[in-house]
Amino acid sequence: VDVVDAGAPAAAVIEAQPEHGETVVDCLNRLLGQAQALAYDDERGRLVLGRPGSMKAATALVLGENILSCDTERSVRERFSSYLVTGQRPGTDDDFGEATIAAIRQSTGDAGVTRYRPHTIQQSGTATTDSCKSRCEFEARQRAAKTLETTYTVQGWRQGNGELWKPNQAVVVYDPLNGFDNETLVIAEVTYSQDNNGTLTEIRVGPADAYLPEPFRPKAKKKVSEEEDF
Repeated sequence: VDVVDAGAPAAAVIEAQPEHGETVVDCLNRLLGQAQALAYDDERGRLVLGRPGSMKAATALVLGENILSCDTERSVRERFSSYLVTGQRPGTDDDFGEATIAAIRQSTGDAGVTRYRPHTIQQSGTATTDSCKSRCEFEARQRAAKTLETTYTVQGWRQGNGELWKPNQAVVVYDPLNGFDNETLVIAEVTYSQDNNGTLTEIRVGPADAYLPEPFRPKAKKKVSEEEDF
């Protein structure tokens, strides 16, 4: 498989070991979550590694010019007013036998949801204050950004410079009806079609936060028992 570097982090990925029953795609996404990067394919079938919006589109999406139609749901059913992440930390000699399942708590809110609608998440594995904080911030940012996803239909398959519309390109969108005032969004999906309606491209866009991988969650380290000599 040919691999294309589209702004992928240069640092080495630690703990690069697939889990039991894990697919190649799931393994890649989990490992790339350590560096907040994505893995996807291009029009040639190559594997592309890069951060969300690491490439730039040459042509903007402008209502009244190249945008033929749009489709957006703007549902808030997956958003909550507050996010609470709880986790279990390793026990110590001081708290042996005590329940530690909720020993670590981190929370954040979503100002866009005015109705009281809390959401609690149990962090799997060994948790830390930082991992719980990253998880609740990730949930709030991604869910809010997903709400703004919009699909536009444009004429043709290519941009003004002759290049194809491609996933993971950062594109400027001017669509005041949907609240986008020259806002830079990320192309998440591109669908090319050619039928009686002509040669068209459907482009699904959204804020970069909508496509961030889930934060890396380190596994608990196994304790090595030592036997005493008698």
